[in-house]
Amino acid sequence: MRNNPTSTSPKPLLSVEETAILLGVTRSTLYRAIKDGNFPIPVHRIGCRMRIPRRSVECFLAGEAPVVP
Repeated sequence: MRNNPTSTSPKPLLSVEETAILLGVTRSTLYRAIKDGNFPIPVHRIGCRMRIPRRSVECFLAGEAPVVP
């Protein structure tokens, strides 16, 4: 299934770079937290890429418990 480039719905999975921007930290800080096991949001590895659920990031920013899929 292909993504519709004109779709206005947000992506359900974010890259580490996109997540770092939303959280206001640097990319390297986020990679370090993931590696050390200090990142409170679930991270999914797809091949060699890491993806973070958008809903979990939004819940974290709202002060709620992150959604675990």
